[in-house]
Amino acid sequence: MVGLVIVSHSAKLAQGVAELMRGMAGSDVQIALAGGIDLDNQPLGTDANLIHRAIVQVYSDEGVVVLVDLGSAILSTELAIEMFPPAQRAHIVIAPAPLVEGGLAAAVQARLGSPLETVVNQARNALRAKLAQLEHITFDVPLASDAQQFADEPVLETTLLVTNRLGLHARPAAKFVRTAARFNAAVRVQDLTNARGPVNAKSINAVTTLGVLQGHQIKILARGADAQDALDALQELARENFGDHETLSPPAQKIPQTSARVENEIVGHAASPGYALGSARLYRPILPAIPHNTIDDPPREWARLNRAIRAAQIQLQQAHRALMEGGNSDPAEIFVAQMLMLQDEALQEPARRAIFEHKINAARAFEMAAAQIASQYDALEDEYLRARAADVRAVSHQVLINLLGVTQTIFSDQDILVAPDLTPAETAQLDPQSVHAICTAYGAPTGHSAILAKSLGIPAVVALGEKILRVNDGDTLIVDGTRGRVWVNPSAEQLTDYEKNRGQADRVAQNANVARHAPALTRDGHRVEIAANIGSVNDARRAVEMGAEAIGLFRTEFLFLNRRDAPGEQEQFETYRAVAVALQNRALVIRTLDIGGDKPLPYVDMPLEANPFLGMRGLRLSLAQPELFKTQLRAILRVAEEFPVRVMFPMVSTLKEFRDAKTLLNECRAELRTQNIPVPEHIETGIMVEVPSAALHANAFAREIDFFSIGTNDLTQYTLAAERGNPNVAGLADSFHPAVLKLIANVVQAAHAHSKRVGVCGEMGGDPRAIPLLVGLGIDELSMSASLIPQAKEMIREVHFADAQTDAQRAME
Repeated sequence: MVGLVIVSHSAKLAQGVAELMRGMAGSDVQIALAGGIDLDNQPLGTDANLIHRAIVQVYSDEGVVVLVDLGSAILSTELAIEMFPPAQRAHIVIAPAPLVEGGLAAAVQARLGSPLETVVNQARNALRAKLAQLEHITFDVPLASDAQQFADEPVLETTLLVTNRLGLHARPAAKFVRTAARFNAAVRVQDLTNARGPVNAKSINAVTTLGVLQGHQIKILARGADAQDALDALQELARENFGDHETLSPPAQKIPQTSARVENEIVGHAASPGYALGSARLYRPILPAIPHNTIDDPPREWARLNRAIRAAQIQLQQAHRALMEGGNSDPAEIFVAQMLMLQDEALQEPARRAIFEHKINAARAFEMAAAQIASQYDALEDEYLRARAADVRAVSHQVLINLLGVTQTIFSDQDILVAPDLTPAETAQLDPQSVHAICTAYGAPTGHSAILAKSLGIPAVVALGEKILRVNDGDTLIVDGTRGRVWVNPSAEQLTDYEKNRGQADRVAQNANVARHAPALTRDGHRVEIAANIGSVNDARRAVEMGAEAIGLFRTEFLFLNRRDAPGEQEQFETYRAVAVALQNRALVIRTLDIGGDKPLPYVDMPLEANPFLGMRGLRLSLAQPELFKTQLRAILRVAEEFPVRVMFPMVSTLKEFRDAKTLLNECRAELRTQNIPVPEHIETGIMVEVPSAALHANAFAREIDFFSIGTNDLTQYTLAAERGNPNVAGLADSFHPAVLKLIANVVQAAHAHSKRVGVCGEMGGDPRAIPLLVGLGIDELSMSASLIPQAKEMIREVHFADAQTDAQRAME
């Protein structure tokens, strides 16, 4: 029997709908509820974890139909479905149906034993009877805004500094909007630096077109029942850099050099590094002319537009899922931002008014609304934010394709793709095995299509101008994505230069890839273990694929954040065990919860601190919350009985802190044994070296711990008293400063004197500039993002350990 799940912001509403369904179809219908959230003072809302559990309760291969009430419930449900393996996801469907009528129809069909498709279709069509009965009644009543709804509530506010390099561009803005939208409050945001706003914080286009750049101050104002919670969550998001972080580009490859422009050379902007040789294949997606006719049935036309928008959202979700499953989680966020754009009132409301008030057809109405918002982006001063106009045009293009019934070309068996421009959705479906490079007449290197091309490893040059569109299908092209150049029908000399340099680059990359599972040995035989930093089961699988010999840092914070209650022991055990299984018996270092006043948890009572970076965080907070800490330690110990697991404590300043943590660890071992739960007699236990006191006192620590792991990010900022997120002092936060290097050397010397190992898991661990230096300092393990592992191993193989030691000594001077 198909299982049914009711998702509602209200537990009582979910229960009422289920009661009606059982009354109509019988008590043996498989129904699970995910209503409200587990919080006494704020019961309304949706929780992806609760939805996931509800689906599990009724799951079978016959399928599960999920019925939801309000818009944000859809996002929560989509997140819950993403937690399932792909094989199970295929059997779970969110029904595009009204909650009550759809629920009743679905229950009857499920009870009859109908297949999944029939249950969904009957639920979708359930409102037709009511529409037919009431279709003579028409209203066009504007909905009350958040501001009107909470007009009598006090206004709370906070001011934040935006520190990420590109400001609130699309992906951070999407996280900002999604966070604000979780709360029952009117939230507005204002850029104090450029005097723009305030605007609706739940509108992706309104937030992005503020033009918030790095170093700008923003003021957030909130009123309503959840006003303070909304401000707290947005402050936390800001402290996490709005989810934005720098990625390390591979070192530039040697390429054919030309002293002057040649006749067959077209110059654009480098968008994705690498170069390729192949035949040109022109792609010119052309939409039919947008009709200008008026319509006589606005509700029907509005429904057509909504169907086209929903279809576009599904297409964007598919692109998002494909990137996530390929391990490209950061660029996948592009499609989250675009999905939010499609839901945005700033885009939909002008189109709705054009349809209902002026009887303009859906395609024309939506095209005009999108053009208006795109023009607002075009008017911004910042180049990166101006490039977001392309995102608006891309989502508009997707909707119009659906409205006008255009079949999109699926790229296959092509060499070098030449196009006026590409949308992110078009770029995401490219196969790097068949598309060797991308050349576009327009676009920008900061555009999302360029970001996606880079994540897919496809060389790309953009903004080549109309000249690139005049090449013929089949023309031979050399594409240099590192310098932004294209040669059309190259000469014999140019082909010879290309082949020589491409061959050399390919050999280097191929050697690194082929040898990615081999150990990293210097030329004189010194071995360095190469490990990965991870935060999920998918990351673990990716690490194994890329050649990781171990996991040097498993960040467990994702289990504790963005939820109303702490994860239980069993949930943590299952998560840690799933990661350990994925690692195929490789060593796993689990870092205990690294949270503090700068990352508050709603279920932990933490004092307000003037400087949270010097306050209750890391191990200090865990020791102050022993039950929270011991729950995690018990889960880790249970996994360590089966797998090679080590535990690591963050932000350790004194030996007493480490001893207190070991005492709690031993208590947990004893508690588990009294319950007849098997645990290891010994688990390797280490510390993060992030503060100078731990580095300077390393000799004392080395007598009692099993290993060190140096967090170079925090060690640098605490040593030089310079917060990396503060643009005013960011230049001082230099991990190559001799003072930082001497602290690292001190830890290595103390550790090796007691036969203990030292790793580096901060950004330095994967930095090509730092790798030879860290090898020379005697680091035993480098832990980094999985994608950097083949390159790091290859670099170490080119190093003489003796020479690296000499260079390291010189660097410390």
